[in-house]
Amino acid sequence: MTVSHRVVWRPLLVMIVAVVIGGGCATVDPWTDTRIESEVKARLVDQHEANLTRLGVVSREATVYLSGAVESEDQKAKAETVAKTVPGVKRVVSTLEVRSRPE
Repeated sequence: MTVSHRVVWRPLLVMIVAVVIGGGCATVDPWTDTRIESEVKARLVDQHEANLTRLGVVSREATVYLSGAVESEDQKAKAETVAKTVPGVKRVVSTLEVRSRPE
């Protein structure tokens, strides 16, 4: 390599190393999301006065996503509150639909 090639590659190499090191520090432990997901599901099952066992629960980077159908606004609020109270949850995104039970 000539001197001019070294001058071009050195800053590029420094930038790549910085991105790799910085990116490694910003990762979220996947076990945290697994724990959050499991705990939200367990707490929803414990809500005996409301049937919240069939709701979808996904956790990504400490954001909990709730999906599915509930029978009332109260059940929807209860599911969202349960998810928010789990340690480590930063945010809850709910796409829960309120559907009355067919009679």
